[in-house]
Amino acid sequence: MIEIKNELNIDEYNYLRESVGWNKKDIDIVDTAIKNSVIIKKAMIDGKVVGMARVIGDGLYYFICDVVVDTKYQKMGIGKKIIDDIIFDIESQTMKGQSCSINLMATAEKEAFYEKCGFIKVPFDYHGYGMIKKIEK
Repeated sequence: MIEIKNELNIDEYNYLRESVGWNKKDIDIVDTAIKNSVIIKKAMIDGKVVGMARVIGDGLYYFICDVVVDTKYQKMGIGKKIIDDIIFDIESQTMKGQSCSINLMATAEKEAFYEKCGFIKVPFDYHGYGMIKKIEK
């Protein structure tokens, strides 16, 4: 059974990144990222961390980042459960009569997953392309 918790530690964060071939991040940077997240989710199966996601935001705009499911546990509905839980939390925090937007940058070839979660590709209507500027040192 998949259990979703509202917590995540540095070791779990880096473990999950490495489980999908992403690079490990500096512990101080991860600590800051976790502390500055407005929503944190981790998925557990039999006491083992198997997935995560973080959300940064301000009540008007939210950005989902670090959505990771250990490759050994993919295609089991874990990612969908995490995203659904995030959407539920944001909907619960949004005041009646108000709106907000939830944004994300899909990893290549993962767009269909997010469409199943209710997201739509940009550009559409008045939206332009999603944009990114990456800084590496």
